[in-house]
Amino acid sequence: MIPILVYDKDQCDPKKCTAKRMEKFGLAKEVPLNRIPPGCIVLSPFGKETLSPADLKYAHRGIVVLDLTWTHIDEIPHIRGEKARKLPYFVAANPVNWGKPWRLNSAEAVFASLLILGQDEQADLFRPRFNWAPEFERINAEVLEMYRSAKDGADIERIQDEYIEAITAPRKTDDSS
Repeated sequence: MIPILVYDKDQCDPKKCTAKRMEKFGLAKEVPLNRIPPGCIVLSPFGKETLSPADLKYAHRGIVVLDLTWTHIDEIPHIRGEKARKLPYFVAANPVNWGKPWRLNSAEAVFASLLILGQDEQADLFRPRFNWAPEFERINAEVLEMYRSAKDGADIERIQDEYIEAITAPRKTDDSS
């Protein structure tokens, strides 16, 4: 099992906080900044590299999710010795940001990371605890399968860019009739 660690800034409603819910169900452990192990993966939208299956070797030291609100996203602390990784394109399935690309909550970010890394058994533990998990997989199924077969972060970014291009390109209509 990959250790899931949470650095919680206590900025969200505790009743809706997915980080707190992960902790409650034993899916994650809260840690202060100075207890984050060196060499672990820190999920950050400001990471220079994109998470890929090749990062599994670092994930065994831990995956850290920084739980803070999107309105305070620029307050992400720097963590010494971490492997900062951003997640590729996903559409949120949580009730607050449903259908919005790039707006995952903390549990969705961890769930997506586990799926990318091929840690299906650990990801299975999220399904009964978060009712949006099956919907997340459904709406992201096509791109998720491509991410899981990527060799590295650059490959993930190529897949992401091609996928976004395909879903945003204007549709051609048949004018031959």
